[in-house]
Amino acid sequence: MEDLVRSYWWLVFPLSWGAFGVFQNWLAYRARRDALNMLRFYAEAGHEPPAGLLDRLNVRPLH
Repeated sequence: MEDLVRSYWWLVFPLSWGAFGVFQNWLAYRARRDALNMLRFYAEAGHEPPAGLLDRLNVRPLH
């Protein structure tokens, strides 16, 4: 078992980068979901949404 850890210690880096990417995408999803919920709230109330809210939805993805 020690040889296995010693041989593949470097896999910690790509696995952590992948986990960070998944976490970052999840946070971006939550931000978009919350912005859409606020947009829905403004639409149901019949109000014009603030420009900042619309700007948050027009963000291009990182990849």
